[in-house]
Amino acid sequence: MTYTIIKENDVKEIALLYLDYYNNYEGGCWTIDKAYKRIHQIVTIEDSYSLLQKDDNGKICGFAIGYFKEYDDLKCYYLEEIVIFKEFQNKGYGYALLNELERRVLEFGIEHIELLSMNDEHHMHFYHKFQMYEASNLKVMGKHYKLK
Repeated sequence: MTYTIIKENDVKEIALLYLDYYNNYEGGCWTIDKAYKRIHQIVTIEDSYSLLQKDDNGKICGFAIGYFKEYDDLKCYYLEEIVIFKEFQNKGYGYALLNELERRVLEFGIEHIELLSMNDEHHMHFYHKFQMYEASNLKVMGKHYKLK
């Protein structure tokens, strides 16, 4: 496997794969414009650090997008999203991608990795396997608006 930093000119190809995966396997309703914007926003944000994972034949297996965050007492990495495309799932690619990401961001002096995750058995198993824990000092807050 190879890992490269995602650049802005990689976003369209990734967005097309993202659109295909979520619409065909996860019941999504993404458009190419929305998928492109979602990924582009994170890849171009200040202090972005995002990785593209390819197999030995150069085929994109998945990606992780995120960025560094500064607090008064620590520097952390916020993992916005990790995606392993369908044909590569349940083969260790996600774990390998997180391991590589962790190795690289630790070189920048981060002390903490944080993310929001779906609260289901599949996701919890994956992140617990990576020795991540459920934060008890934070609550996700939200407010939803119905558009007219």
